[in-house]
Formats: sequence, structure tokens, C-alpha cells
Amino acid sequence: MSVLPDLLKFDIDEDNLPVRREQIRARLAMYPTMSLSALLLLPLLAWLMWDVLPRPQIQLWAGLILAAHTIEGLQWYKWRTTTQTLEACRRWDRNFRFHTSLVAGSWGIGWWLLFVPGDLAYQSMLICVAMGMAAGAVTINPVYRPSLYIYLGLLLSPLIVRVAIENDRTHWILALMLLIYVGFLLNSAIKLMLTFELSLTQRHEKESLLHELRQREEDIAEALERAESANRAKSKFLATASHDLRQPLQALRLFTEALQETAKDKESQKLSGQIGKSVDALVDMFDDLLDVSRLDAGIVEPRWQHFSLGPLLDRLYGDFDPIAQAKGLSYDMPNIGEHCSPQQCASVVYSDPFLLERMLRNLITNAIRYTDSGGVVVCCICTDGKVKIEVADTGIGIKPESLPHIFEEYYQVGNPHRDRRKGLGLGLTIVHRIDQLLGCELEVSSESGIGSTFSFTIPKGDAAQLAQPFIASHSEYDLNGRVVALVEDDPDIRESTVELMQQWGCKVFTSESADEVIRALDVAEQRPDVLVCDYRLPQGITAIHVIQRMRELWGADLPAVVLTGDTASETLHEIHGSGAMLLHKPIAPIRLRAMVYFVLTGKH
Repeated sequence: MSVLPDLLKFDIDEDNLPVRREQIRARLAMYPTMSLSALLLLPLLAWLMWDVLPRPQIQLWAGLILAAHTIEGLQWYKWRTTTQTLEACRRWDRNFRFHTSLVAGSWGIGWWLLFVPGDLAYQSMLICVAMGMAAGAVTINPVYRPSLYIYLGLLLSPLIVRVAIENDRTHWILALMLLIYVGFLLNSAIKLMLTFELSLTQRHEKESLLHELRQREEDIAEALERAESANRAKSKFLATASHDLRQPLQALRLFTEALQETAKDKESQKLSGQIGKSVDALVDMFDDLLDVSRLDAGIVEPRWQHFSLGPLLDRLYGDFDPIAQAKGLSYDMPNIGEHCSPQQCASVVYSDPFLLERMLRNLITNAIRYTDSGGVVVCCICTDGKVKIEVADTGIGIKPESLPHIFEEYYQVGNPHRDRRKGLGLGLTIVHRIDQLLGCELEVSSESGIGSTFSFTIPKGDAAQLAQPFIASHSEYDLNGRVVALVEDDPDIRESTVELMQQWGCKVFTSESADEVIRALDVAEQRPDVLVCDYRLPQGITAIHVIQRMRELWGADLPAVVLTGDTASETLHEIHGSGAMLLHKPIAPIRLRAMVYFVLTGKH
């Protein structure tokens, strides 16, 4: 019941403005074609009737048609680009109705003026022209509903009435045929019109969805940028905080070691030992943060070499068996070291021994930490070309919903109260990132309340290219007589470091300022063998500036060791790019001595 009113209705409001605007623009675009075709037909039809009807009558009709098209053309030319606003579209709606009525009415009057009574041939020709114009209007311009209805009504209605006025059988049949033709035209016109409007509506909906999608993408991008900015700010804050905290921690570690060496009575030894354990625990936490920062910065590069797996596993057994026993756990390595068959872990493997050891240490530490009864088993299984290492425990296990998250930073299973004795939740994060570097194909299987098994594989190596194991001993690092330029702005660290290096037999020139160190070296007529420099110095100076300046004075081959508590990836990249060796505070004296020896000799 509501179909006809809906077809006749043509309102323009804010909701349908995008669709109506496109309809109006399509109608304006069609105007030159429609107008030109009608104006070309006008002289031909006038010429045809020139000798049949009174010429003033023909001239009157032609003038009326030209006036109607001229008025419409001027309006079109003046306002054709003005379709943006709601008011502009409503003005065009009124103009279309008026000009369509004027043009169609002028042609409709023409059928009366050009109708030749009693001459069926001229009448048929006139009917054909009118039908052709109506069909053209439907096929060329099914875009604007009011114009279509007005044009068909005012164009053909006068002709139908004029034909019926002849009042004979033939003309009544012609009038009826014209009415049927109008019905078919309207049906076709409505279908085309609805199809066109539907296509416009769908296009507008798609454009709206696309715009909304783009807006959401922009919002997501903006939110991501805010998150990344916040993350950068957090990283910068953590890097700065890490540096500031490591400075006193470095001094604390050096003084703690000195205290342990000078403690005589049992009470002092016990107290210094407890202090040392607390400092070591704090250092371990900082080392976890440092390892994640270095891995994130991408400056950790595996040093691939062929080495025996047995000594590494023996060392781990010696380190972790007492820890497990103290907790009442068994710690088994059933095929390790002396008890290993030649086909097992006595094999030579190809990997980075230091990264591999860190990976195993983290896995074994976690296994012992989260196991309260039973024990931990570490075993290796040789296959063709590879060695598979498994770390299994009978601990609390991992729930299925937690498994996807165990490698995330700071995520811990079974530590809801964030007990710092269980670490920071970075152990498995470091394992995962080392696995990505070494390509170990890390796998984990676990059942809550029963235990977990972590396993990974490493390729076998070549015994002919076996690397000598790294053994840390003071006797190997002979630094006697070496000249060291030490630039450090913290007086406590500077004092304790000088005392250590002098005990190693080094001749140390030190200050918080690189200029003062250089002057002292000049006065003593000494060339430094190695530069040891804190990264952050007063007045915005960094170790990179000091390295550049001293290498300009004493050659580009001057070895350098940079000490820092900074964990920012930009800082790590900058130090790595300078060619200096990097040590993070707090630094154990043996590590500092080993690193200085290494940069001087290239041996390790």
C-alpha cells in the first residue's frame, strides 16, 4: 500500500543528502546530451512541417522551445558546480521541477500546434517523434525521479488528448496504444531509477564503512604511537634509573668483596657473606634486565664455535646440585660427564657456549625454584646430526591457559604476590630470545601439579675444530706494568677500582675528567695501553667522546672498555658501534680484569 507514495516522494534531508547529491550531479551531467538532442530535433521537425502548417504557428512553437531551453541552459551554466550543501541541492530540486515543466510543456504544446487533422501519416510521424523523445528521456535520464515523472506526463499527455479528440475508432486505438506505451515506459523508468538509487545508496554505505575503517585505522595508529611513545619513555626512565642505581651498586659490590677479604672473626665473615649474597641477588636481577635490554637492542651476536658439551654440563652439575640438595630435591644428570657414553654428551656441539650456558642455567634455576618435592633431571639425547637437551622437573607445572604466556616479560606462574626471591619473571623471556638467536627449536610440555619439561636441540660439531674451554683464573690475566687511563665520575667507584688495578700491577691515571687524565699522561710522558671509561660523565660528555679524543691522540687501535649501568638500546648500539668492549655495572673484579686482559691481548 505504501509503494506508490514512496515512489512519488522525493525529499532531501541530512540523512539522504549524499545520495540525493549524486542524483542531482548525474542529472546535471546528462543535461548537455538531453538538451542538444532536443535542439537538433527542433529544426528538422520545423523543416518537415514548414509547408504543411502555417509558418507563424511553427515559428511560435520553435521560439517557445528555444526560450525554454535557453532559460534552463543559463541556469545550468551558472549553478552547475554548486551541489555541496543541503540548501544548494534543494534549490536544484526546485529548478529541475520548474525547468522540466517548462521544457516538457513547450514540447507538449507543440504536438497540438503541429498536429495535422485528417492526415494520419503526419500524425503517425508526430507520435513516433514523441515516443522517441520519451524513450530517450527514460534511457538517458533515469536518475532524477521528479524530472522523469514531470517530463513524461507533460510530454505525452497533450498528444494523447489531442489524438483522442479526433474521436474515431482509429484514433481511440492510437490513444489507447499511447497510454499502454506510457505505462511500459514508467515501469521501465521506475526499475532503472530504483536500481540507480540502490547503487548510489550501496556505494555511499561502502564509502561510509571505508571512511569508518580508515578512521579506526588512524585511531589505532595514533593509539599505537601513544603506546610506543609511552614505552620509549618507560625504557628511557628504566635506563636512567638502572644507570643511577648501578653506580652505588658497583661501589657496594667492590667494597663487599674487600670486606669479605679483610674479615677475620667468624661473626664478621658471616655478616659479610650475607651482605654478599644480598648484593649478588640484586646483581642477578639487574643482569636479567640487562640481558633483555641487550637482546632487544639486537647487539648480542652468537659466537659460534665447536666445543665439548660435557665440561659445560659438569660445571652446571657442580653449581646446581648443592642448591637442589639444600631444598631437599634430587638433581640428576644420568648421562653427564664421566657417566656419559661416547655417543652422548661427550659429543662436540656447534653453538655459542656462553649463550647456551645462560639458557640452561635459566631453565635449571626455574625448575629448582618451582619444585618443592621430587627433583630435577637434565639429560641429553643424541640423534643424527643433533643433540637434544631436556630439563624436566616434578614441580607445580603450568596450566594450559598459562602456557602461551610463560615467555612474556615479567610473567610468573605460581607467584601472585611477586616474591622477589623468585626473580623478576625474565628467566624464560631470556631463554626464548636466546633460542631465537641460536635456532634451538625450544619446546615445552607441562601438566599442572605434575611437572614440566623444556627441551631444545643443538647441532653436532666437528672435533677437529674443537675450541679450548674458557677457564676463569686470576693467574691467566697478567696485567703487570700495563698503563690504564681510567675516567670515572663516581669517587667511590674510582677509588676502589684504582686500588684493584694497582693490586693487579697496573699503573693507573684517573680522574672524573678526560682532560685531566690526558694532562696527567702527558706530564708522565706515558701512552695508555687501555682506556677504561664510565659511559655517562659530567656536562653531557659520554665515553664515546672520550674514546674518539684519546684515539685521535694515541691511535685508532687504542683498546677501550666502557662501563655503564644504562640499558637503553640506543646507548648499547652506540657503544657497540664504537668498537669498545661493554661491561655493565655492577661488575665483578674478575670480569673487569678478564675484559681488560682480553682487549689488550685478544685472548680469552
